[in-house]
Amino acid sequence: MLMDQTVAERAREDFLGGRVDGGALSAVRPVILASWRRSLMHGLSPERALPRLATGADPDGQLSRAARPVLERRRATLAELRAGITLTDQEGRLLGRWVEDRRFARRLDARHVIPGSCIAEVAVGTNSSGVAVETGAPTIVMGYEHFSTGALSMTSVGAPIRHPVTRRLLGSVNLTCGVDDTHALLLPWVRELAADIEQALLGQVSRRERLLLEAYVSSAADARHPVICLDETTVITNAAASRLLDASDQSVIWELAAHCIAGDGRVGGKHALTLANGQSVQVEVTTVEDGPRTLGALVRLTPTDTATRTRVTRPTNEPAEKDGLAQLAGRGPAWAAWCRRLRAAVSAEVGAPVLLTGEPGTGKATVARALLQREDAPFRELDAADHRDDWVRALADVFAAAPLGRVLLRRLDLLDGQAAAATTRMVARHPGAHVIGTATGGAHDLDGLPSTLVDWPGPVLVAPPLRDRLEDLPDLLRALSTHLTGRSPRWSSEVVQTLRRQPWPGNLHSLVAVVRATLEGHTSPDVGTHHLPSGVSARGSRRTLTGLEQIEAHALTSALHAAGGNKREAADALGIARSTLYRKVRALGLDLSAATF
Repeated sequence: MLMDQTVAERAREDFLGGRVDGGALSAVRPVILASWRRSLMHGLSPERALPRLATGADPDGQLSRAARPVLERRRATLAELRAGITLTDQEGRLLGRWVEDRRFARRLDARHVIPGSCIAEVAVGTNSSGVAVETGAPTIVMGYEHFSTGALSMTSVGAPIRHPVTRRLLGSVNLTCGVDDTHALLLPWVRELAADIEQALLGQVSRRERLLLEAYVSSAADARHPVICLDETTVITNAAASRLLDASDQSVIWELAAHCIAGDGRVGGKHALTLANGQSVQVEVTTVEDGPRTLGALVRLTPTDTATRTRVTRPTNEPAEKDGLAQLAGRGPAWAAWCRRLRAAVSAEVGAPVLLTGEPGTGKATVARALLQREDAPFRELDAADHRDDWVRALADVFAAAPLGRVLLRRLDLLDGQAAAATTRMVARHPGAHVIGTATGGAHDLDGLPSTLVDWPGPVLVAPPLRDRLEDLPDLLRALSTHLTGRSPRWSSEVVQTLRRQPWPGNLHSLVAVVRATLEGHTSPDVGTHHLPSGVSARGSRRTLTGLEQIEAHALTSALHAAGGNKREAADALGIARSTLYRKVRALGLDLSAATF
């Protein structure tokens, strides 16, 4: 509905005069009023809100190539109108202008509405292009609804343009005319222009993208169910999935999709996942095929716990007051299962000693302390590494103490056969004690249990290695950052994906070393892949590299690391052209900034 200009003028004066609501302002459309408020927040004044010179626009890019033929065909219509059409990108930078009436062209020139200028809301305030980009909806802004004083005699009508496959906002198409030439049919006409441009964009889409779109459309019939369809460079998602996932969740799902596309039989099917917001979902990953070729992956998310909760780091339905496990970092299914086994072993058989085994660096001692340390009971810790010559005597002293309380016996794998046998006998003779032992199992030990401890008189649990807990990486990175530096920078999703591809031979010990090396001297609030040690970045390629490629990848990542991520400086240091560096980085799968995996 077009607004009476007398009312619009009075409402604009009231708003700029500081009036908040009521009076003429009640007649202003909410979308216009919201834009006026944003214009003030941008620090604009009506008299100085003018298009500004912009850099970085691509007048020959995908959007311009698709729109140009569509708009050229409208020249005949423009010849009958005192109006002009403008095409902008998503930043409001003017890519092209079509106008047939010379007098109106001079009018636009006087307003600096020319290719290369920026007509975004942040530059000129309320106008059709700015509102369309901000809201994602077609809009008409007439006369005094504009923020800029210089635009009060004009009407602008705009519609957003989205990529037909990904639905990503690409820019806007706008018609500008005099207020006296305003007509209600202008809005549907501009909306039709945007639809024609999107159709032209679809004609540029590859067969691969078309098949991905078809797979997405066939699966996303119910918009309430989160669905994602993706390949290496394209992500198609519905609003339900976008609202559900944060950056760390995306990195986990992208990796599941990558393994599924690569034909990893372990990944297909359904997976349990706890999201960053604490919600549990079932993730189903299937491939998108083109005959014998795998093009991408289709991901369906089914919430298994619909309650809205804040972030939690413990399995659901486990009361935090029982132990300290809730304070440890972890949310993936392997961590949740590990916590359930621990709690069951500790609570099912009161007094039965528990032995935690597994690879080095899996957090056995940390978990044991979380289970044992309580304010209402004494806690004692004995490390076999500190008592190689007097272990049995030291252990006897611990069990002779009163009250005995809770006991952690660390690194029992270091004991010789005689000391280990004495330990198991002594532990068995004190069933009232709460004892947890830890031992690192060797590669040839049965179920991770050292041969010297086969007679352990209680449950034996094997800690999951870090490679089985990759969903926990975002939580672990935050926790380790805070522990090591006292602050918690934001680890980008590209970094998390790169770290998911590491072998982690030392498990958490290896992760601690990487976090420490990355944050040494780091002051930025964000951590990108160029901040990682070069060896880590090189090992994070999305494909297995040959020996020569590994050397090349290490050289590239070292140069990028030394240059702080600046590709021009890195190329200069390597003595190669920047285009060569870009090509090699893409070929080796080292750059995740423009890829999903």
